[in-house]
Amino acid sequence: MDFHLSEDQKAVRDLAAGVFARHADPLRLPDIESTEDRFDRVLWQQLAEAGVLGLAIDEQHGGAGLGLQELAMVLPEQGRTLGTVPLWETVIGGALPLIRYGTQEQQAQWLPRIADGSAVLTVALEPIGAARPWRTSVSASGDDGGWALTGTAVGVPAGHLAEAIVVPATTDAGIELFLVRTDQSPVGRQRYERTDRGIAVDLELAGAAAERLAGGPQDDRLDWLLRQCWIALAGLQVGISQSAVRQAAEYTSMRHQFGVPLATFQAVAHQAADCHIDTEAMEVTFLNAVWREATGRDAGAAAHVAQWWASEAGDRVARTVQHLHGGLGADVTYPIHRYMLWTTQLANTLGSASWHLQQLSDQIAESAA
Repeated sequence: MDFHLSEDQKAVRDLAAGVFARHADPLRLPDIESTEDRFDRVLWQQLAEAGVLGLAIDEQHGGAGLGLQELAMVLPEQGRTLGTVPLWETVIGGALPLIRYGTQEQQAQWLPRIADGSAVLTVALEPIGAARPWRTSVSASGDDGGWALTGTAVGVPAGHLAEAIVVPATTDAGIELFLVRTDQSPVGRQRYERTDRGIAVDLELAGAAAERLAGGPQDDRLDWLLRQCWIALAGLQVGISQSAVRQAAEYTSMRHQFGVPLATFQAVAHQAADCHIDTEAMEVTFLNAVWREATGRDAGAAAHVAQWWASEAGDRVARTVQHLHGGLGADVTYPIHRYMLWTTQLANTLGSASWHLQQLSDQIAESAA
């Protein structure tokens, strides 16, 4: 187990941090939210020009040919500034399945456009219920000469922006991954506003034409894709929580009560220290999941652990930070409440903390049987 960052990882982290620091600012979020799509297109294009969107895409398709360990360094940096772009949705939920399972034709069609920022993709992974195994209400009929998908996929993040969506669907042979273009009449997208004030859609498919991701290794594709997304969400939450704690530390150090900084009060200092400890645990479990996945080790339990810490401790940190800001935390013109909104949304994306804990307990019981 080695959590030291390589030179490539450090370079990617610093590159992403610089782009987000220059072009993303929580104070700009009201302006972004006033637009119909709630999409920071300037930031998206800057990420493309800096090469961030193409980090995991091979060089022949306009990328850098790096791996998950490097790509994972970008998500915390987005979380620190609440950059309003469909990053994990496109590069994790959209690009990674194409890289691993897409045919040469599919890769040539989509990967260069993901790298240059001209295409947004997303993934439809929210489950129907909280059962194990993960279930989908979308079914597929046909063969590789032509597939048609029917059913509803709920809560598709950034689905209103996506040119294509990766959709797991049930076939006679089990669950397969399909790519569905959104510019066809059998595809319906019902928009709604999420807790974090972003937009998601309920995807309605009525015999929509789809392409099966038919290349790559013959493993459990849905299980693999879920792990990538759980790890990405955990990384995003790490950045959100670390930034919120830093802002709470700065605020309580500058805000005076009875002639002394609030940070010198024992009750305040202890709560802030607990938050810092929580973010350290979130980061180390995130890095462990990344390391295990990227090095070919069994990362199933590690991904659940990372997501449990991100959801459970992330929520605890967000509430404490909000409390430490006092009345200012209730001021919607001050950005700290947005870290709470993003945290609340992520804590219930692709499984809650209790759901992930249940999966861990089930795995332990199965291994002991």
